[in-house]
Amino acid sequence: MTRRAWLAGATLAVGLATACARSEKAYDYGTAKQRYKLHGKVLRLKPENRIAVIQHEKIDGWMEAMTMEFPVPLLSEYSKLKEGAVIHATVNVNDEYFWLTDVVVEKP
Repeated sequence: MTRRAWLAGATLAVGLATACARSEKAYDYGTAKQRYKLHGKVLRLKPENRIAVIQHEKIDGWMEAMTMEFPVPLLSEYSKLKEGAVIHATVNVNDEYFWLTDVVVEKP
């Protein structure tokens, strides 16, 4: 393999790796200090920043029933969500952030 061919291949590999890394945003909200159970309905999804607008029931120990935006940092969790779906999830809370994990979509 010539030096030129090797350099072209290496450049292509670095370009592909960079493109793949950019396609998956990293969201890090830190470590949860508290966890609460959520039950609610997904009203809207905002995929550009992985936000789910959820109309939820009272979250015991944390907040009354209302509609609010919840970040869902993991793509594997966010991809489970569909508008109109009824879900159960864990709300993770620390001093600065709150976010959802453990998303389970109820069967219709």
